[in-house]
Amino acid sequence: MTNSNIIDVSENDFEREVLEQSANKLVIVDFWAPWCGPCKQLTPILEKVISESPEKITLAKINIDENQQIAAQLRIQSIPAVFAFKDKQLVDAFQGVIPETDIVKFLEKALGEKLNNNFNDFYEEIETLISNKNYTHAINKLEEFISNNSKEVKAICFYAESLIGIGKTKQVEDLLESLDDELLKNESIKNIYKRLKLIASKNEGPSIDELEKQLSKSPNDLEIVFKIVDTHFANNNFDNAFEILLKYFPKNKEKVKSKILNFFDVLGIKHESVILYRKKLSSMMFS
Repeated sequence: MTNSNIIDVSENDFEREVLEQSANKLVIVDFWAPWCGPCKQLTPILEKVISESPEKITLAKINIDENQQIAAQLRIQSIPAVFAFKDKQLVDAFQGVIPETDIVKFLEKALGEKLNNNFNDFYEEIETLISNKNYTHAINKLEEFISNNSKEVKAICFYAESLIGIGKTKQVEDLLESLDDELLKNESIKNIYKRLKLIASKNEGPSIDELEKQLSKSPNDLEIVFKIVDTHFANNNFDNAFEILLKYFPKNKEKVKSKILNFFDVLGIKHESVILYRKKLSSMMFS
């Protein structure tokens, strides 16, 4: 293990590594299995957050296939399952995959104090600035923040989004080129590449006005519709793009759904437009 506070634990050393150690600091137990897809989503988030607080928290990972007795004792019925031990007592638990922000809240509740790496208030401020299209202010704040937190993917993505918002795609390209290989593997970083590619392709194509003239002559031509929404999307007009797609959804369900899901993928599940239009799409699909 590269992190001293992330360990593998078995039934044989559970009492020593979990119960006894919890007298000194919080011990989080992550029950997982190699075949568990959701575990592969949750464990890296736990590792990321907990590795940044080695003096306060230890993450103990237990393979449930190899340690069924302890799983039975704790009445674990599904995984991933996460338990918090403090002062030799079980103090809290949750099952399933939850967002990083909720993991931080879970840890802080069990600790009874804030984590050093809790940047929630800062990110909420940045999200507000971006929502109000105050990109320059967001960029200034993010530049200072990233200089001290160079591995914060969320900050990097917000920085890229703000640069895209003022049309500085070349600076985004330079930013991506400066990242190390580990950061480049992150899905959110990969989505920035997708946006840049889309922006580049649309900058070479016809304008919105030209495309709308074409559509007025062929109102059911989905290819033209997709060119229009791609252009809106490339210019950060996400709501316009999604509203147009929803308008054409009833008569072209599979193709339009595929297009919408592709946009969701590029923006990421936490983007406010994705949250809003996922609900609208679901409502139309099941109405």
